[in-house]
This record gives sequence, structure tokens and C-alpha cells, in this order.
Amino acid sequence: MLSRVADALFWMSRYLERADHLARAVDVTFQLDLDLHGVLANPVELEWNALLSLLRQPPPQIRDGEHPVGAVQRWLLLDMANPGSVMSCVNRSRNNARSIRGSISPPMWRELNKLYWRLSDAGLPARVAESPHDFCEETQIGVLLFHGVCEATLMHDEGWHFIQLGRHLERAEKVLRILDSKFGLLERSDAADLPINNLQWGAVLKNCAAYEAYQRLYISRVEPERVVEFLLTNPDFPHSVRFCLSRIQQSLTEISGRLPDRCDDEVVRTVGRLLSDLVYLEGEALDGERLHSFLGNALTRCARIGSLLQQQYALQ
Repeated sequence: MLSRVADALFWMSRYLERADHLARAVDVTFQLDLDLHGVLANPVELEWNALLSLLRQPPPQIRDGEHPVGAVQRWLLLDMANPGSVMSCVNRSRNNARSIRGSISPPMWRELNKLYWRLSDAGLPARVAESPHDFCEETQIGVLLFHGVCEATLMHDEGWHFIQLGRHLERAEKVLRILDSKFGLLERSDAADLPINNLQWGAVLKNCAAYEAYQRLYISRVEPERVVEFLLTNPDFPHSVRFCLSRIQQSLTEISGRLPDRCDDEVVRTVGRLLSDLVYLEGEALDGERLHSFLGNALTRCARIGSLLQQQYALQ
């Protein structure tokens, strides 16, 4: 496969996954803000600024008459001047898809193109200042439709595997970053903070589309240690880091055409070592500074995986 095509498929998928994650994060923060309003003073300072920090986004410029929360929502969802906004990510994904339309199925292009124009419709962005929920939901549904069509209409060949690489690498990084950003919550033990902590850890699960799956597995209140373990090591949940890395390993194996134990590529070895660490992760490592160190190390290795992919397959 031409490196140009592989590059476009990889980034088409990665930008779309980024848009999906960002839309979900804004919607979850909006709901959490409503839950905490009246319980905590200045929830905008606590939750929306925390979201900007998590996403590594600078505070937006507040326009005349604009509410600070509305400014953050506009900046993260709509502002094309922000390269990390939902609209910018969807636009970049669409541009990559348009450059290789012959390598994707026509229904894939139609779904991605429809998503872009639905989000660009004047009515939907106009309601963001009042409530971002509809915009965020439209984004998430559009991404799900795109990937559903991709699964059903595209040959599961090299091109499909580059799409999976972009999707699962982006997803793994985002889950690790969410857990790392919420590490401080594990240090809280005051019983008075328990209801608020439960809300915030519930929001962590919702940010990873994991709330219902977690409840189905544990049938109990949200417990931080179990949340961390579930999102890191569960082998069957599509948003867990272990699941994502296993899919990355599988796609790399298919692209190289060699068995995992016979593949000497540095990127395969890096993925395999991190995946092995998750498979054999001990419970004691999920608490305290050891967890913080593990998450930071895992994020560094995910960044290295992306860099190695760029070197090996000329992805830019």
C-alpha cells in the first residue's frame, strides 16, 4: 500500500476518534456541571477548567457578553481556529477521506460527509450556547455510523487495518490521559467527599463510554480502584487500554504478514511489552504513586508507538 494512502486512512480514523472523544467529554462535563451546581461553588472553575487541562487546551478568548462556560463549549466544539475542536477534527478527517476516496467505500464517504454538514448546519451550533448535548450526540452517532459502515462495506485488508491503528491508538491514549488526570481523586479519603467523588468517577467511566459496561460487571457503586482496573486491563471492553493494544498488535501483525513472535519490528515489540505489562499488572500497582508512574510511562510508550509508526510507514 502507498504510504500516502496509509497515512490518510490512519489520520482519517484518528481524527474521527478524537472528535468522538471530545464530544463525549464535553457532554459528560456538561451533565456533571449540572449535578454539581449548587453543591460546589464555582463548578466552572473545577470542571470546565479541568477539562481544558485534560485536553491540553488553552483557555478561550471570551467574547463580549459571552458566558465563560459558553466560551469553553464554543472553543472545544465549534471554533475552527482551534485545531483541536470537534469541527476541526471532523473537517481534517473528511479532508483525509476526500484525498483517498478510491480507497474507502462510497457509504463511508457519504456518512463522513453527512456528519460534517450536519454539524455545520446553522441550527445545531446555534443551540450549543444553551446546551451542547444535541451537538455532542450528533457527533457520537455520526462516528458510530461511519465505523459501522466501515466494518460492513470495506475489505478487511491493509487499508482497514490502518484505520484500526488510528482508531485504537487514539482511544488508548485518551483513556490513559483521563485516568492520569484523575489520579488525584484516588488520594481523597474524606467521607464527606464520597458523594462528589462517586459523581466524578462515574464521569470518568462515561468519558470512556464505560459506565453501563462497568455496572453490568460489578453491580455495585463506583469504586475508584475497580474503575482503574476495568479501564486499564479488561480484555473484552472496546475502550480498555488492554483491548486497544491487543487490536493494535493484531493489525500490525496483519500488515506485516508475520506472526507476532516472528515479527522483529520495534513498533510491534513496543506494543507487545506494554500489552504484557497490562496483562500481568498486579493489583498493588493500581494504587498510589506506582499507578501515577505506570500511567505516565504508558502514555510515553503510546507516543513512541505513534512515532515508530510514522517512521516505519511514513505516516505524518
